[in-house]
Amino acid sequence: MQLLFVRYLASCPVEEIQCVTQTRRRVRCTAKVLGPAALRGAWTLMPVTAQSGQLALPSDVMAVYSLSALPYQEQLRWRSQRCPQHDATPTAGDLTVADWELFDPLRHHEHVHTRLPTHRRRPNPGSHTRRRTHL
Repeated sequence: MQLLFVRYLASCPVEEIQCVTQTRRRVRCTAKVLGPAALRGAWTLMPVTAQSGQLALPSDVMAVYSLSALPYQEQLRWRSQRCPQHDATPTAGDLTVADWELFDPLRHHEHVHTRLPTHRRRPNPGSHTRRRTHL
């Protein structure tokens, strides 16, 4: 995922990224960051960038879910990993930290895909396994 000009890796597919806010019942919010009313990013092919001094990478482009075209405030909401409802409530505390990891094309090479996704993934409510996917 690319937001605020930085690439991140999430622990699950884009559609399954969960809000980190604590509800009034002191449990984690079950809403998704990409809710039905949320602005959506777009899958695009972008250059694979290596840090200076690193060897060349085998592929030159990768599929990235980009939020770069969204307004700055919306990108901040994604980075803080809050659903639209809790983003509007700044006094609500977070129950856990946002689940982003800076993307490193060499360390996360298994997540570099050179083709755009052809179909949307649907969340599987019975699946509790954590998967790493490039975003």
